[in-house]
Amino acid sequence: MLKTAFGNSIKTGAIEEVDAQKGYRVKLGETDGEPFLSPWIAHPESGKSAIWLKKGDPVSVVSPSGDMQNATLYRAGYTGLRPSPSDNVEANVFEDAGVRISVEDGALTVTAGGVTFTVSADGLNTTGGQVSHDGKNIGSTHKHTDVTPGAATTGTPE
Repeated sequence: MLKTAFGNSIKTGAIEEVDAQKGYRVKLGETDGEPFLSPWIAHPESGKSAIWLKKGDPVSVVSPSGDMQNATLYRAGYTGLRPSPSDNVEANVFEDAGVRISVEDGALTVTAGGVTFTVSADGLNTTGGQVSHDGKNIGSTHKHTDVTPGAATTGTPE
């Protein structure tokens, strides 16, 4: 019995099912072509963020007692299905849902929907999209109204 419990204390597999209320089911193997799935295991994070694991993500299922009903999930790295978002081991990169956030070489870069902004020692640089404030275009294509030659002040940007 002790050997069985110890043998079941750590398993590796891939996320097979995701449910926002139940958590995850992990594919731990196959029997006759059918997946052998873990019971539902709670999401491994708590707090004010939700970075959900995706189907195919490799995980380790740890249950010191060997009872899978009391297991905890740990992310277990990257695979061909879910490769690392960066090959730079000095960078911290988050990429999900069409957004990429990268902290590397002294800069913070956020890319979303064809728009990129970078904060670095050089300042703030924005590429793509439109820059606006309170609905007014303040980017490189903005125009001023009521322009009077000389030392006069222009109108607000359109």
